[in-house]
Amino acid sequence: MLETWITLEIEVSNQASDSVSNFLLDIGAGGCVIEDLNLDLVKVVGYLKTEQWQASKEKTETFLKSLKVFFPFIQEPVIHVIPLKQENWAIAWQDRFKPMKIGVRLIVAPPWDQPAETEDKIVIIIEPAEAFGTGTHETTQGCLILLEQTIEKVVRDSRDCSMLDIGCGSGILALAAVKLGAAPVIAVDSDPVAVDSAKKNAGLNGVAELIEIKLSSLAQLSGSADVVTANLDFRSLVDAAPKLAELSRKYLIISGVTRTDWDEMKTTFRGTGLKLEKEIVDKEWGSGLFSHI
Repeated sequence: MLETWITLEIEVSNQASDSVSNFLLDIGAGGCVIEDLNLDLVKVVGYLKTEQWQASKEKTETFLKSLKVFFPFIQEPVIHVIPLKQENWAIAWQDRFKPMKIGVRLIVAPPWDQPAETEDKIVIIIEPAEAFGTGTHETTQGCLILLEQTIEKVVRDSRDCSMLDIGCGSGILALAAVKLGAAPVIAVDSDPVAVDSAKKNAGLNGVAELIEIKLSSLAQLSGSADVVTANLDFRSLVDAAPKLAELSRKYLIISGVTRTDWDEMKTTFRGTGLKLEKEIVDKEWGSGLFSHI
């Protein structure tokens, strides 16, 4: 009997996209991608075996209703379930991931579609099914753009540029940092799945020996790095602001904050003695580069 799959498409507010993506992976989705629809809505796409969907349908509907508790002003999510035969699975999955240019020199690409790397083109290979941070989300893109500019400046001015990525997910920011010339580079996450994913992606990029990837909470970190990145959520960033300022020796890049909360976030980090050097507020999300005055 031919095994069948379904494509599960959920139209939901930008604010809840990460929560929905996490949920789909938790119930067994074979990969997940976020596609922009307009300024307010995205489409979160996941792939499930038909029996997985049948077993998790009620749980999914309950979860989507519960989003209103955490995001009271979002529109009701809309679900589309599209049958997909197994023989089309790989094609459907890969068709959604194409190489993506971010910033001036960075290109994020899946393992099956790698452009040639040149002096002016840095390719970061990411396995999309493993963890968050494929370059499709505005928060990741904002961090990458600011990271590229910052590391090139530090390397140009002093040559040495250490980097710490907190909440590394797929490892995409740490991978970019290494390829831009940062060293040493440390990537940490409190989720073992993310740590394993980051290690796998480091291997795919041939830089496993150049990045220290470890399981760690923010509270366990000590010391400092020239550049620190933290693509987290609003509450985590607010609570950790003094610690993040302490860990960053020269520059701190933060993201994961909605446009609505961005002004409050800037005020919070200015209160730690940091200066806002540059910000990217794109659609619904803000990213910022701070420095020590």
